[in-house]
Amino acid sequence: MTTSPFRTTGQLGPDLHQKVTPGQVWFDNPSKVSPVVGTRETGDDGFDYVWVRASANISAASAPGTQVSITVPAYTAAAGSGGFYAPVAGVTSGDYFWAKKGSAL
Repeated sequence: MTTSPFRTTGQLGPDLHQKVTPGQVWFDNPSKVSPVVGTRETGDDGFDYVWVRASANISAASAPGTQVSITVPAYTAAAGSGGFYAPVAGVTSGDYFWAKKGSAL
């Protein structure tokens, strides 16, 4: 399994294995997040990822992580049977993270 940081472009900010807490920014406008929620990327591990915001605390779990459901169009995520997974370390409500699709292409 690939654990090295992976960015699809240098403009997107956090790599696919990183979460971002509110107020933690890497650009000049802290009231906006980049990439925007709903952005989809494919990682170097062959899995698809969607940038989402946690709408509730998501517990830590062993690999592949806690399964989450994503609500659109807000692209919020909470524990559920949606086929995507949160990072194994868990996520705090309000944090942004890359939700990993449960199966590679």
